Amino acid sequence: MPSELLKGFRLLDLTDEKGALCGKMFADLGAEVIKVEPPAGCSTRRIAPYLEDKADPEHCLYSIAYHAGKKSVTAKLATDEGRALVAELAAKSDFLVESYPLGYLDSIGLGYDVLAKKNPRLIYASITPFGDTGPGKDYNWADIITWAAGGMMYLMGEEHKPPLQMSLPQAGLHAGGEAAVAMMLAHYPRQIDGLGQRIVVNMQACIVWTLMNEQAMPFLHGNHLSRTGIFVGSTDARRKMVYECRDGHISTLIAGGTTVGNSTKALIEWMGESGFGSDWMRTKDWVSWVPGVFMKMTEQDYKEIDDLETTIQRFLLTMTKHEIYAQGLKRRIFLAPVANVADVAADEQLKARDFWTAVPHDTIGRTLTFPGPFAKMSATPIGATTRAPRIGEHTDEIYRSLLGLTPERLNKLRAAGSI
Repeated sequence: MPSELLKGFRLLDLTDEKGALCGKMFADLGAEVIKVEPPAGCSTRRIAPYLEDKADPEHCLYSIAYHAGKKSVTAKLATDEGRALVAELAAKSDFLVESYPLGYLDSIGLGYDVLAKKNPRLIYASITPFGDTGPGKDYNWADIITWAAGGMMYLMGEEHKPPLQMSLPQAGLHAGGEAAVAMMLAHYPRQIDGLGQRIVVNMQACIVWTLMNEQAMPFLHGNHLSRTGIFVGSTDARRKMVYECRDGHISTLIAGGTTVGNSTKALIEWMGESGFGSDWMRTKDWVSWVPGVFMKMTEQDYKEIDDLETTIQRFLLTMTKHEIYAQGLKRRIFLAPVANVADVAADEQLKARDFWTAVPHDTIGRTLTFPGPFAKMSATPIGATTRAPRIGEHTDEIYRSLLGLTPERLNKLRAAGSI
């Protein structure tokens, strides 16, 4: 059943891939989300890959995923009638999120200042590549540009090789998620004083916030992180983080101290049972071992770590991910299998938590399995319960029920190309 957490609230979604997740989150929370798109459909309906390799909007996996739970109406903003319809919808909405080029909606009478005069309660979020002030406010965007300008791309890739782009474009997902959070934060004071406000989300800033593991390095370790591939840590305390095994990869960390030292000791003891390892590994006090001042390792530290990492790699190649993980849990070792998509789909913990959700999709004639909600709530469960809408599927329904348009008026608007 639909969530009742935001039941009775309405969000107008005027975004492309820079904000599609925002509307999806509101739909999961039970709000009525009306996606406004051009008569030919939003650009998010033309993002590969496509289900069953059918390159049409209804088989676009991006659209299927991020528009689930929404309703769709069409409106051509280049026409007076189309703009008027959106303005009327905004007057009857609680939230609006948009990702048009900066200033465009203001220029056609759909900016915050105009719409807030008719609807002071409106919370209006604009998702922009670089914000709405400063020398970069009018810069164009692409996912790779945002990742690069936000700093994260510098850390992605192998040492002494060029930076790498994130394989799946997701800067817009970060921005959409932050927009949803910001609007809910603005929702609280509105419930008190009845007034909405405008929110500007800066995609570049959203990516900067993903650098949390780097920001402390200059203060705590006196250096900066750089590209290290499968290694982790600063230049002076680098450790291997990913190892091969018989059927994939395992992630684990060799370290000392009270947090990970006992894990390292347990792994060495396990290796010893199978004939792997050296005497120095078994006799070293890993709990007390903290390399150097500010985690800087000595030449001896590096020799020992190289020896240990080489031994661990040979040991893990004798087993599968499942075998290693089972023993890791039993022995309380700090490790986990590097799961591929098939592993995630078959994960016993996700299955036990009823994470996956079956959503009937009559448009394509099959039921699809969706990731479940991001949180379990006992009184107000959340999660999409309806498929992604077809382009303009709810145009007549919404315009008739909310705006009072007659069938004759709708036919004229459609004939004029306004919807």
